[in-house]
Amino acid sequence: MKSILLFITISILFSCKKKIDNKDFISETIQYNSINGVDNDLLSLDIYYKDKTNLKPVVIYVHGGGWTIGNKTNSLNNKLSLFNSLDYTFVSINYRLSPFPYKPNDENRVKYPSHNIDVADAISWIYNNIDNYGGDNSKIMLFGHSAGAQIVSLIATDKSFLENKGLSLEILKGIGIIDTKGFDVLNLVHNYSSSQNMYINAFGIDSTENIQASPYRILNPNIRYPKMFITLRGSNQRKEAINNFIDKAKIFNVNLTIVDGSKYTHGEINEAIGKKNETTITNPFKEFLEECFK
Repeated sequence: MKSILLFITISILFSCKKKIDNKDFISETIQYNSINGVDNDLLSLDIYYKDKTNLKPVVIYVHGGGWTIGNKTNSLNNKLSLFNSLDYTFVSINYRLSPFPYKPNDENRVKYPSHNIDVADAISWIYNNIDNYGGDNSKIMLFGHSAGAQIVSLIATDKSFLENKGLSLEILKGIGIIDTKGFDVLNLVHNYSSSQNMYINAFGIDSTENIQASPYRILNPNIRYPKMFITLRGSNQRKEAINNFIDKAKIFNVNLTIVDGSKYTHGEINEAIGKKNETTITNPFKEFLEECFK
């Protein structure tokens, strides 16, 4: 029952493909990879740009949805308004999704590391092609919300995903982590009861893999990480997970911007980015982007 209620909540937040209402951008859909038996839309990205002649900073967005639902068109209107005002090229990407109803015993289901491999594939395509769409591949920033935030935080802390595509972590000038508690997958899979099935569905129960999927556990003092923008809100358990990651990142001298988003719900904080007259998230996020692209 808890799994059903959780899925209904996630569905309300992420499942609808929302109309994109912004005439200031040209938009194109690109298939960045092809896998037999996989819907092409799940391996596609949308590029929003003004022109193809003047190279602009590139912002990449990874949607949330519990690793099971969601789409690259969700919650974009406010973001597009922001990136339009900043004169950036914007890319929103899809990736393969884990099953719902959950199938934790299906060895062939989509699960970690498939989500991250797809995002790395998309980043690789963007890095190698975005100049054809007015984007500057020397100025790339990656951010995500919810499950998408867990994915981008892992891309930023496990450099192998990009290295397997022939890319360095240094191509990412900044990472935006918008409201996730997925920093310690090992703990979520083995010790967290209310949504444990969702995490098992997405990550499995192998402790070695769970550790490798945990940004908190794989932070390494010998790696130079991108600047990170992290929002802090939610339950005590969520805040504890976020603060544990922040505390460890500080020890390793990661450049952090931390913003208190307690006034918002999980869905509202994502919608707030770029919203007209919104200052709690939008202003510090804008400043963070400008710092990344100096």
